[in-house]
Formats: sequence, C-alpha cells, structure tokens
Amino acid sequence: MTTSAVLFDMDGVLVDSASLHVRAYEQVFRDAGIEFSMAARDAVHEGKSRSEVIGIAVPEASAAIGQALFDAKPNAVAKLLRTARDVSMPGATRIVRALAERGVAMGVVTNSVAPEIWLAVAEVLDLMDVVVTGNDVSTPKPSPEGYLLAAERLGVDPAACIVFEDSLDGCLAASRAGMRVAVLAATRPAWADGSFEVVPTLDSPGALALCLPAAARDFS
Repeated sequence: MTTSAVLFDMDGVLVDSASLHVRAYEQVFRDAGIEFSMAARDAVHEGKSRSEVIGIAVPEASAAIGQALFDAKPNAVAKLLRTARDVSMPGATRIVRALAERGVAMGVVTNSVAPEIWLAVAEVLDLMDVVVTGNDVSTPKPSPEGYLLAAERLGVDPAACIVFEDSLDGCLAASRAGMRVAVLAATRPAWADGSFEVVPTLDSPGALALCLPAAARDFS
C-alpha cells in the first residue's frame, strides 16, 4: 500500500529531549525536597507520560504533592529550553523537510502535553499537519488512541501510515492502530519482533526509503 502519511513520536525521534527532561524533573524534585529515583529516570527514557513518571517517583505522595510536581515540570523545561541549542535528533529536520517538499502529510503523536515548544526549537513545528498530544487522548501509549486520532485528523487510512518510534510503548501503540512501524535504533531491540522495521537514524537512506522508495537515492 502506498504511504499516505508519516507520523513521528517526538521524544527520542524528532528531538533529543530525555536528558533535558531528566534535568527538569531533578530540579522540580530538588526544590520540593524529594529524591528523583533511578526508576523514574528510566521511565523518562522509556517515554512515559508526566503523570506516569511522577507516579513512579513518588507512588505514596498525596494528591496535592503529585499535582504540585506535575504543574511545576513544564516551567522547568521551558527555562532549560531557553538556553538549549540544537535539540533535534540526527536527520530529523532533514527528513521532515524532504517529506514536506514532496507533499507528504505528516504528524506528531506524543504523550507530551506541551510538545510545541520542542518542535519549534527543532524547526519542524510549522511543517506538521497534525500534532496529537497527551491532552488529546484519554489513554496514553501503548494505547493506539493517539495514532488513530492522527489518521482521522489527516483523513487517511491507518494502514497507509508509517510511524517512526523509539520505545516499546510507542511501537505497540502504532502497531495496534494497524500502522507500519519503524524503530529508531542502532540495532534491533530485544523487544522488537520481525513486524517492525529498524533504521539507525532519520538521516539514513533507509528511513526515507520506507516512506518514499523512489526518493531514497536523493537522500544519501
């Protein structure tokens, strides 16, 4: 089936955000006098939502403390982003621009509730046709809800979409939506079965070839 749309996860796919997210959480938790656990750090790198990360970090916290941490996180990220330089993953801006030049519909599906500032810093926000955030769905990845919503907003068949992801939850979400999935990884992760394609970076010819086979030769 011809590809009608290309969808991207944000964290770890379009933007290299995990380390900055961890720094923001550490600042918020330090200000609250609470340790930010290693398990919570791992959850950030796995692409878990803000509420999930906080729940892992402080499972016994009161609702008020949890909400205060939740509310403080975006401001901490924004402060760090103001001094950040290039936050884009290798090849991200290049492939997005290449697809835009060829008229391919694109979107971002992320558990993040405030992705626009990241996408703007990475210089890809204006090239996206849809952005589905954690605020748009009732259940985060691995639920397919976000990807199905993106296909609906684009007016395309989910089966005609290809998705670039980097986490198990994200790949499961896209697969459950009936979409073709490409994992961004140097080598095939242990959890990635044969139904998932694997590409090392977005600036590899293989990444564009998955979207537009005829255009791959121009991307080397």
